[in-house]
Amino acid sequence: MIARRGSGEGRLPPRLAPMGAIANLGTRNVAVAPGAQATADIRVRNNGTVVDQFSIQVLGDAGTWSVAEPPVISLFPGAEQAVRITFKPPRSSDVPAGPMAFGVRVASQEDPAGSVVEEGVLQVGAFSDTTAELAPRTSRGRTGASHDLAVDNRGNTQLNATITGLDPDRTIAFDIKPPSVVADPGTATFAKVGIKPRKRFWRGQPKTRSFQLQLDSPGQPPVIVGGSMLQESILPSWFLKALLLLLGALIALLLIWFLFLRPVIVSTAQERTEDVLTQAGIPIPEPVEGGGGGKSPAPAKTQAPAKTLAPGETAAPPTPTPTPGPAGIETPRDGRLDANGDPASATDGRTLFITDLVFANPNASTGALRLRRSGQDLMVLRLENFRDLDFHFVTPIAVGPGQQLRLACEGPCEAAGLFYSGFER
Repeated sequence: MIARRGSGEGRLPPRLAPMGAIANLGTRNVAVAPGAQATADIRVRNNGTVVDQFSIQVLGDAGTWSVAEPPVISLFPGAEQAVRITFKPPRSSDVPAGPMAFGVRVASQEDPAGSVVEEGVLQVGAFSDTTAELAPRTSRGRTGASHDLAVDNRGNTQLNATITGLDPDRTIAFDIKPPSVVADPGTATFAKVGIKPRKRFWRGQPKTRSFQLQLDSPGQPPVIVGGSMLQESILPSWFLKALLLLLGALIALLLIWFLFLRPVIVSTAQERTEDVLTQAGIPIPEPVEGGGGGKSPAPAKTQAPAKTLAPGETAAPPTPTPTPGPAGIETPRDGRLDANGDPASATDGRTLFITDLVFANPNASTGALRLRRSGQDLMVLRLENFRDLDFHFVTPIAVGPGQQLRLACEGPCEAAGLFYSGFER
């Protein structure tokens, strides 16, 4: 038992023999600019008792764009070798500016548990890459227009920029909302740009108003984007043509109204009136000399026909003759004709023009009234048709020299009469 203990004294079991790697990073703080490269050396020593193979790998976010040269080395026990680590960050907004931790792992093939990791810090430099785009590039309007400004931050630092409108000719007023923008790396932001011409014009060809927008950010060169507005006249080019077409349409409508529609409407209304009078039992007066629509024409001077009396009619005493007015001057004339009463006639040498007739039947008498001119019936009305109201007619009647206008009645015509008005000429 003692001999066995002695035979094993001072020896380690094979699994406890010192193995693995020892690594030392020469530079633990490395500065690098995006789009460029930087290097750092790491020395690897085989701390084992057998020949071992070691693989070198960069850990962290920098591992995707960092390489070790050579990536694998073989070392005898106690030997060491330097491996160069090259960092190549891309010029991209995905690589933020500032410190970035990284690690270099040295893995042993013979003793994985003996692998080591060396840590360091990579100082990534900042860069700026700002672009701007105006949409639309050219706008149209009479009193103003609107544009959208898209600002894209492709750098790896936050963008703080102010927007200024440039117009050397001072023909445009700007309304920028917001006047300053903030954008993180790899993002875009937007601003609304209102354009308003300082002067307007009513007619003429469109005018081009050019302008520029400038983005200023601390530590960066300004970014300038150009645009333009096509200012149009207040009145469009088609306004005069449309106005002429509208006037032509109005004239055409007036012609259609006076030449076609109005005569049809008047004729239809006249026919309807005649139908109503016929249904009411009121006789429609026949056209008489000097009658018709509108003003009564002056009758021609004719020889007065001999007076013809109706059967049973007696001669009435002569009507007092009014005092004649000056020749060629119209003299107003009105009066009343009683049933079977005195007739009305014109002053010597003049003509009586009657324009309004009002028939009255205050006692609700029955019978027929006949309005006669020198024995000729002009109108025949039944008294039963206007017991409680008066009949008003606008019927031009001319009573020439030597003619008489009489109101005859058939039946009891108590208080029935006719009021007339007109003029003599």
